[in-house]
Amino acid sequence: MSDPAIEDDVASAEVISHRQGFFGVLGKYGLLFLGIALLAIFSIAEPDSFATLDNYRSILDNQTIVVLLAFAAMIPLIVGRFDLSVAAVLSISHVFAIGLIVKQGWSPLASILATLAFVLVVGLVNGILVVGLHVDAFVATLGTSSIVGGIALAYSGGKTIFGDVPASFTNLARGRSLGIPQPVILVIVVAVILGLVLGVLPVGRRMYATGGNERAARLTGINTSRYVIGAFVASSFLAGLAGLVLGSRLGTASPSTGASLLLPAFAGAFLGATTIRPGRFNVAGTIIAVYTLAIAVAGLQQMGAPVWFEPVFNGAALVLAVSSSQWALRQRQRRARNKEIEALDDAGAA
Repeated sequence: MSDPAIEDDVASAEVISHRQGFFGVLGKYGLLFLGIALLAIFSIAEPDSFATLDNYRSILDNQTIVVLLAFAAMIPLIVGRFDLSVAAVLSISHVFAIGLIVKQGWSPLASILATLAFVLVVGLVNGILVVGLHVDAFVATLGTSSIVGGIALAYSGGKTIFGDVPASFTNLARGRSLGIPQPVILVIVVAVILGLVLGVLPVGRRMYATGGNERAARLTGINTSRYVIGAFVASSFLAGLAGLVLGSRLGTASPSTGASLLLPAFAGAFLGATTIRPGRFNVAGTIIAVYTLAIAVAGLQQMGAPVWFEPVFNGAALVLAVSSSQWALRQRQRRARNKEIEALDDAGAA
């Protein structure tokens, strides 16, 4: 005969397992479900303006710059550092790219290469300040952000740079391949590369280890300084790439353009850490977060939200994203500790 107490325990375990499965799926994909739900709600509420192919294409294409900048913000966060200079790097990269073409008469290729070389130096300086001189990353990148912004103002004279920009440069962002906007293709390529580096290659595991516990990572033989410096260099490169896309799309350059993109970029990076791989900054989550926020902003604006709504929304989203990502990180650490305790108990019982 079966024991009723055992049957009750089995039934309770099954209920808990189902609940954990439901909340596990919700925790991993909740933000994606929210984005899809918002898309459906706004499409039904505003069928003439929101539920149009042109609007969908506009959201998809316009957010590519924010996605690239969010990637730039995400990489230093993986190794446990902030990079507040990403917006300034975006600004100066599109100022230099357009300025070198218009003011100095350089070819688009030479302008792009020179701009990318400059932003790589900025990333290297950030890394050296943080690792070599032990300056707090928040302070170091805030300082370099101000310096880079001042250089952009000096070069542009504080004015918008415009002139005859060759189509070979503007088509980089305005052109299409197989009907797909080229910036979207660029984001896909960058996302695939980052996904492979962070999710498959050893360098990714070492970066996450550095951000999780730098001292422990160092004791295991990981050269954490190298990965921190590399993260800042990669961050500046991606921010510079976002600036080139912006310059190509606009065909003009203003030194103040990037400031408004800093909050959405960090909100996307932090909110992305609450989905797909909760508690860990990840590529897919960042993309989902950026587009979910963009859908919410676009939909509410089309429903009559006032002009001040977007910065307030982005600020609130950033606070919520940081809080949520920290909660997800604590939950991930708690589960890891529980698994370690269970393993020790099993070893002791054996």
